Amino acid sequence: MTRPAVEQAEIVKRAQVNQWRWKSPHSVQVTVDRLLKVVDRYPEVLKYDRIDQKAVARISGFDIRPAETVYFQNSKLVGSLLSTNIKVLEQLPIKTIVWEDDSGQVWLQTPNIDYMDEHYQLNGGKGAIQAIYNLLPGWVEEAVSEAPQR
Repeated sequence: MTRPAVEQAEIVKRAQVNQWRWKSPHSVQVTVDRLLKVVDRYPEVLKYDRIDQKAVARISGFDIRPAETVYFQNSKLVGSLLSTNIKVLEQLPIKTIVWEDDSGQVWLQTPNIDYMDEHYQLNGGKGAIQAIYNLLPGWVEEAVSEAPQR
């Protein structure tokens, strides 16, 4: 789905201002379900894993608040990033975390794409950083929206 440039720029700006962290009105599970429903629209995005961290902690006898991690990456963008700086592998695949804080608020956090671009001196990664800007913040905003999902 293509968004008008002005709307897309506003979405990216919100992501940057919020340090790539969003509040969700949904439970952790529903937030992740909604995110994956958006990602499923893009066949080039590989989903590697969804880990229920609460269940993992329970194995060791700990009881934590709900938390999940999701790993995915866009197969069309990986080559552009890695051919610019192979060390960006430290950030791939993209890890998104969703957790419930002590007050019951659910949060979704993605890697800071600005940091990745700067730290690894990607200089836009042959267009990959812009492509991520065009996709990731919009996906997340849909996942945390109160609007019914398509």
